[in-house]
Amino acid sequence: MKKNSLICFVALLATSLVSCNSFSKNVNLKNEVDSVNYALGVANGSGIKDYYLRNDSTEENVKALIKGVNQAIKSKDDKSLSFYALGLNIGASIATQTETGLLGDSTLEANIELIRKALVDAIQGSEVAMTAEEADAYLRGIMEKKQAEKAAEEHADNKKAGEDFLAENAKKEGVVVTPSGLQYEILKEGNGALPTDNDRVKVHYHGTLLDGTVFDSSVNRGNPAEFVVSGVIKGWTEALKMMPVGSKWKLYIPQELAYGSRDNGTIKPFSMLIFEVELLSIEK
Repeated sequence: MKKNSLICFVALLATSLVSCNSFSKNVNLKNEVDSVNYALGVANGSGIKDYYLRNDSTEENVKALIKGVNQAIKSKDDKSLSFYALGLNIGASIATQTETGLLGDSTLEANIELIRKALVDAIQGSEVAMTAEEADAYLRGIMEKKQAEKAAEEHADNKKAGEDFLAENAKKEGVVVTPSGLQYEILKEGNGALPTDNDRVKVHYHGTLLDGTVFDSSVNRGNPAEFVVSGVIKGWTEALKMMPVGSKWKLYIPQELAYGSRDNGTIKPFSMLIFEVELLSIEK
């Protein structure tokens, strides 16, 4: 939670998406949008209570804050620096959700009364249908889901190009396809030991996109890389554990075994990657 922000819109830390059906204490959350509204209220209300009221949690201050929230949701008035004004600021910010959509997403319709109820309950320390931690986790999950959906829409052509390439490449002589979808060709046979997840290995590699763009290359730098086998993308980890030391393979890594919907600069969302990898040694 960013403590220096009046609206206290949380810096979400958890990663799992919590089902809205798992919350059922004292509020009826019928669908995903209800749960986002409620989670937004709980997350902000809990942060406000823990930060702004931690040393001033008198009944008078709590009531002034809630009064400001309630009035500002209706009037958007925002004037002074008291607890009442703090409530006005928070309420005014919440009210803007009706214009922008929840979390800035126009597909998530704001239910101001549901946000207000959750916010007030959390500030007062009343029983809530989800904890602050659950609210954080739920909001983080929703944000990640929406970001992935947006990336899938914007980069659909990129994803299809990779899928089409891999479908044709799988037919080529010498190309091996694993159950995960990873494809590889053996360029040089090695006869050394096989690395395990926890081994640190030294490798030379040359990575390109489907169009031939080089995005990373230890070969070009003239300096081998070292890393733990389990500390890289899934496609690399899978391949390395099958490569005897001394091997050189060409890897064709589907986007889901690479960076998926993440944008990594040169590597755009849903990019399949091609690597030439030479396993030089297992480091002690």
